Amino acid sequence: MNIIHHSHKLGIVPKNLNKLQNKLFGIECNYEELNGIDFKKGCYVGQENTARIKLKNKLSKRLLPISMIDGKLTEGESIYYNDNEIGKVLIDKEYPFALIKYLDENFNGKSDFNTKEASIKIEMPDWIKN
Repeated sequence: MNIIHHSHKLGIVPKNLNKLQNKLFGIECNYEELNGIDFKKGCYVGQENTARIKLKNKLSKRLLPISMIDGKLTEGESIYYNDNEIGKVLIDKEYPFALIKYLDENFNGKSDFNTKEASIKIEMPDWIKN
């Protein structure tokens, strides 16, 4: 298994990171668990929003790896679960990621998620706090 494939499976964006710029906050990219956000210091773009999300416990979506079961993924496409929109594909191609609204903890590993043109699987990596 190559390092890029392994990173994707762990939920770390290995490629196309620039595509995410200005689309989400670092806290939604799981950077808190990777010690990539310091809540005690600094000034950075999105700091006030990030601090507010953490303080009010309002983290409602996460960047998660997805894998295609069949069909075709398109960047920007909505993801559905039981006809409810639960996310959006942010990176398609070889190592896809999507911004997923929190579902209950029982969704991990299920394969009944879809876009208009694809069936997909969403994985919650073990190291990400729920």
